[in-house]
Amino acid sequence: MEVSNLRNLVDEEVVLKTGNAAGIGLAYGTVWGGIVSMIRDGPQVGSNVKYPELVRIGKVCGNYGASVALLGATYVGIEQSLEKYRKKKDYINGAVAGFAAGATVLGFRVRRLPTAILSGSALALTSVLLDVTGMKD
Repeated sequence: MEVSNLRNLVDEEVVLKTGNAAGIGLAYGTVWGGIVSMIRDGPQVGSNVKYPELVRIGKVCGNYGASVALLGATYVGIEQSLEKYRKKKDYINGAVAGFAAGATVLGFRVRRLPTAILSGSALALTSVLLDVTGMKD
């Protein structure tokens, strides 16, 4: 396949919005992780690691940042793809994207199916409520 044919298969708007959501999620998650790690109790000082508090803050920031970035990218990517595929911009796109993002990112992280279903349902409900009340976009 030629490069020009590959570009026709990928919608640039979906890729751009997904990348933006991932970047914003990474920034937000990293800041939130820093706040959370400062509120928690620190590790024992007697370990052989140099600057143990700084290492822990970095790990927490990275975990929170990666989780929120993945959540945002999954949600926006699925929502935009459904909008392009269905040619409709309604609450169903957000509900499906919310369920998929919540179930995959939040639910399967703990490796329990009931948690995945509950997390997906909670995120889908939140998305539908934001769409119906007009608070989104």
